[in-house]
Amino acid sequence: MGGVLALSRAAELHTEIKEQLEELGFKDITVTDKENEELNKVICNKDPHLVIIDSWFYQDGTPCRVGDLVKLFPKLNIAVVSVHDFPASRAQWFIWDGAKSYLNLWEGSEEFQRGLRIVREGGQYISPKVQKLIDHRDEWPDTRSKTTKRQKECLVMLCCGLIPLQIGEILHISKSTVDRHLDGLYRAFHAGSREEMVALAWEMELVTPKDIRLYNKKKERLPLPEWAAVKKKCDRFYFD
Repeated sequence: MGGVLALSRAAELHTEIKEQLEELGFKDITVTDKENEELNKVICNKDPHLVIIDSWFYQDGTPCRVGDLVKLFPKLNIAVVSVHDFPASRAQWFIWDGAKSYLNLWEGSEEFQRGLRIVREGGQYISPKVQKLIDHRDEWPDTRSKTTKRQKECLVMLCCGLIPLQIGEILHISKSTVDRHLDGLYRAFHAGSREEMVALAWEMELVTPKDIRLYNKKKERLPLPEWAAVKKKCDRFYFD
């Protein structure tokens, strides 16, 4: 297996990131901002013994994306590094979703450096704050199945701006059943609110413009403002 693969969206800092990792004793480093299928190709080609990923690489969806990588590459050793204070309540999901290590600069430079040395030597390191949260859990959550067909339908309608009562009327199910499906989504993607779940759905491409049009069939509409009319025309050009 070959080297270290570091993932960072800040392309202008790739050289600096590589130099910093080399100073810390890491060797054969490749830094990339590739994502999704392009990232999978890089991993296949490089076959790294360690992947270091910025906690905000996929915005709020990074824990779920880490889980997807582990499913594709079960033997992949992933260390998540947070230099922008990723919330500890969500950071624990990195471990549950399959990352081997989680390091947080905000817990102190000395502790952060200790974690990097452990990771460099092939060990597992979890920041004390996140480890404490994990230790207080009676059992780890099941992260294998993200969405059911009915949850996906509810999610699409949620992204259309429909409230649970309207979703229930369309699907011929009770509002409480809709709420249960949505609660399941929030837990699976560790979203703290409806707005966060909608943002995650777009960020992670759980829904598409075609999905939205499927349920957006209101006959009576107010006139669109000029900017929205232009956007709608562009969407039709690119997605139809």
